[in-house]
Amino acid sequence: MLKLHAGECEHCWRKYKYSLWHSGFGENSYAYCDTCGMLAVCSYARFFPATQPPTSAHFQVIDPDWEHLLAPCACGGTFRSNAAPRCVFCHHELSADYATGHIEQNARISSKKWRWQRNWTDVYCIALEDPARPGTLRQISNPFARPWATQKKKPFIRWPQILSFSR
Repeated sequence: MLKLHAGECEHCWRKYKYSLWHSGFGENSYAYCDTCGMLAVCSYARFFPATQPPTSAHFQVIDPDWEHLLAPCACGGTFRSNAAPRCVFCHHELSADYATGHIEQNARISSKKWRWQRNWTDVYCIALEDPARPGTLRQISNPFARPWATQKKKPFIRWPQILSFSR
């Protein structure tokens, strides 16, 4: 079962629930939508397009060169390397410094010495709960745009070439 923690938006002061993920353990990189703040998780264990650019660092926010490989968000926004998670109620960007208070407080239950990175670009990423569907996180896995998946390939049939008498 998914463990959700409570946080508070510094703009509207409403409570939201979240899950903090370690990208190294999940073997992924990530990006946030620049409009709604949804989390896009790009797994290294899954299929990648052959034309992907090399990464400068694994297990953190995606390189800007990868942005064009990602499909648009369901809200119409774009997953970007410089975007941040957004409050699910007022849609303002969440401050990593402000979130440190509740992230470290919730983590103290398991480890008193652990300190959070205080940014949205390093190894930890955050997925927020969808208030319209409690228990469901606002995240998408492997959001790669695959135009080749929608194109129909013409089947290759060898028989007409073999039986052709007009050559």
